[in-house]
Amino acid sequence: MVLKEERTVRTLSFSSVVKGALAALAITVLGSAATGAVYQLTGVAESTLPATATALYYFSIVAGSFIAARDAGARGLLHGVAVALLFLLAGWFIAGLLFDAKVAPGSWLLKGGLSGVAGAVGGVLGVGLSR
Repeated sequence: MVLKEERTVRTLSFSSVVKGALAALAITVLGSAATGAVYQLTGVAESTLPATATALYYFSIVAGSFIAARDAGARGLLHGVAVALLFLLAGWFIAGLLFDAKVAPGSWLLKGGLSGVAGAVGGVLGVGLSR
């Protein structure tokens, strides 16, 4: 009878969170480039761009959280929400730095809450599917 190897449960793996946030950033950049090419080369209506950008944003968080939680091997909810928070803060920092963007507090709360949910889903799936 083979016993499963027990893992050491850490509270939070910072390296996994950074790896997940970088993966989310890479997915966003590559997805934006692909989306731009599709809109440029096809007849897709530009009116669909806001919905497409929003879907790409949350997909990036889910995927990055999945990667972080799978890498950590435990605590998917915590790792997923941490990736979402890091990605959200990095996005706001870059937008404020490059575009002098102003965001209403209600919008911050909504986007932050939805990002947290997306991160939690990705993190839970990452740990659940890694076993």
